[in-house]
Order: sequence, then structure tokens, then C-alpha cells
Amino acid sequence: MRKNKMLAVIAIAMAVMMAATGCGSKDNGKSTQDNPTEVSAAETKVAGTDETTLGEDESDSEEDGTDETTETTASDAGNLSSGVFTSKSGKYQITPPEGWTIEDDGDESSVAFTSSNGNDLLEVVYVEGDDADGAREVYPATMEEYKEFVSRGEDMEFVRYNVENGSDGSQTFRYAIRYKTNEDGVRYYAISGSYNAATKKYISAAGTVESPDSAVEGQIEAALDTLKLK
Repeated sequence: MRKNKMLAVIAIAMAVMMAATGCGSKDNGKSTQDNPTEVSAAETKVAGTDETTLGEDESDSEEDGTDETTETTASDAGNLSSGVFTSKSGKYQITPPEGWTIEDDGDESSVAFTSSNGNDLLEVVYVEGDDADGAREVYPATMEEYKEFVSRGEDMEFVRYNVENGSDGSQTFRYAIRYKTNEDGVRYYAISGSYNAATKKYISAAGTVESPDSAVEGQIEAALDTLKLK
């Protein structure tokens, strides 16, 4: 009898322990399921943050990527855009030295550019048709011949002299001289151009330098290199 009671107590105790263990296991299972949910939410939040940041970066990029404005100066002769001058009819182009400005009183047949200090000048002359032949200077084939016809102050020195003549009367030319004047001291003059007898077109660009800075001579020469008919 007593033994039966003891067995009954043990059975009850074991039942209670099993119930408690079962509850604990159930709670643990619930806790384990909750944790992934919290991690997932954290991951979602981080992902959302990255998307927001990316959107802000794209917005900043769009703001930073504004279109650059092209500076254009127009006159009766043509327009100066991105440093390149194009005549009004689009027949010729030249790139004057940086920072030089177009003279207001020019037209397509004669346009001038001046340096910022006003001491240096670049002039372009363009003539077509029957007047083209009369507008040009006919240069002799050699520098020695030309020296007999030109005089520009004291100590005149030819830096270069290149002339090519065509069988039909066409001519291309380029020369430069350095000389002195009583008023301005050393000056530099350079010209480049051509006359096409077949098309009756004459074009030339000439630079006069009064600035003491010898670098301006190089700027003039570089500008002459860019002169072209289109």
C-alpha cells in the first residue's frame, strides 16, 4: 500500500517534470522563431537605408552633372564659340589667341581681334569673286626679291619667308618679320594666306605684335596655323 503510494507520488512528480520540460521546450522554440524575424527586419532596414543613400547619390550626381555652357560672342563678321571664330557665312574659320576679343566694326570680309591690353592685333581678310585678285598682294618667289619692295623700320629681320606659286596664278604665302620703330621699339609682323585663281577666293590672316612679351609672337603663329577655308 505504502509502496503503491510512493509509486503514485513518483509518477505524479515525473508527470510534473515532463510537463515543465515540455513548456520550456515550447518557449525555447518560440524564442528561436522570433530571432530570425528580428534579424530579417534589421536586414530590411539596412537594405532600405542603402537604397535611400543610393537615391541621394544619384540625385547629387544629377545635380553635379549640369550641362556646361558654351560661351559665344557674335558680331556682323561671325561668331566666336569655344575659342573658334566662324565667319557669318561659315566659309572660313580661325582660332585667335585665348582672351582676345572681336572688334565691333568688322564684317565677314574684314574682321579683327585685339589682345586684352589692346597692343596686339590679328586681322583676317576674305574676298571672293572678281575682286579677289585685286585685293591681294602678289609676293615674289624669294625673300631677297621681297626685301627690295618692303621696308618696315630699322633692323628689319625676316623670321621666315615661304611662297608657292601655281601655274594658273594661284599662290600660297607665309612670312614673318621682326623690326624696330622709334615709337614702339621692337615689333613683330606675320601673315599667312592664299589666293585660288580657279575659285577666285583670297584669304589672309595677319598679326601685329607690339607687346614686349615674346610669347605673344608664338600665340600669333599658332593662330595663323588654324586659318582655313571651309
